[in-house]
Amino acid sequence: MEDFVGFVQAMPFWHWWVLAIVLLTIELLTGSTYFLWPAVAAVLVGFLTLWPLDGAWQMQLILFASMTVVLSVFAPRYVKPWLHKTRADHMTLNERGEQKIGRRATVDGDFENGVGKVHLGDTLWLAESETGEDFSAGAQVEIIRTEGTKVFVKAAR
Repeated sequence: MEDFVGFVQAMPFWHWWVLAIVLLTIELLTGSTYFLWPAVAAVLVGFLTLWPLDGAWQMQLILFASMTVVLSVFAPRYVKPWLHKTRADHMTLNERGEQKIGRRATVDGDFENGVGKVHLGDTLWLAESETGEDFSAGAQVEIIRTEGTKVFVKAAR
């Protein structure tokens, strides 16, 4: 125990930053956010050790522990809305069908009984009129929803 106390008493401020880097590395490897807040606390204690806590190793450990607890409890409330806002920009990233909604397509051949095919980009898609309306070849339609590989369309305005 005396070796540990001696190490902590002689520990310069940058040891806290090394601990923060180690904790952030573990966080990056696990992606759990359990190691994020202790890493932030270690950085803050490292800065505080530069001036007011010089040599007070007990106070450094108490501050590290209390900051870790406080950050772990309260910081996620402020970080989660930011993460959700960022993710909302890419809500359809892996949902190809959702990306087609609102786009215009060209009818390939005459619809029969509300069913036909449309060109969207360089692909021919099976299409169904939402109202059962028949479209003639070359007409512009708007995709309003998808179901698997079938698109549902309405007349473009």
